[in-house]
Amino acid sequence: MSQKEDPLDGTELDPRLHAPRLKAGIVPGDTRIYFRVVEGPDVGRVFDVSKGGCYVVGRGKADLVLSDPKVSSRHAEIKMFGPEHFYLVDLASTNGTFLNGVRVDRRKFDHEDEIRVGDSLLKVSILDGTVPVSGS
Repeated sequence: MSQKEDPLDGTELDPRLHAPRLKAGIVPGDTRIYFRVVEGPDVGRVFDVSKGGCYVVGRGKADLVLSDPKVSSRHAEIKMFGPEHFYLVDLASTNGTFLNGVRVDRRKFDHEDEIRVGDSLLKVSILDGTVPVSGS
């Protein structure tokens, strides 16, 4: 995703609507993947990374831009290689990258995991294409 305006900015996702089978890793082709900022300066922002591929998280020229001053310009990378293959990679950031409270260099992540970069906490939502996003 580039720096153009995200149509989902500020949209809240309802975790009660997530299909339980998604946690088990049975992810259909019409899956939507979101990162919702739940703590930090950008709280409420939602990033849609459903197209897959790789996304840099950071300030400035990143794909997922955060205004958090404790986030490095190229802090971490989100890599997606198809169903069940979602990875978080620290890019030698100053303050580290954390998955569910544990500092990581590279780690697989899943539905409902939490990613901390700087003072920002992002909640992972992996949704079946039939599950509605609240507030839309």
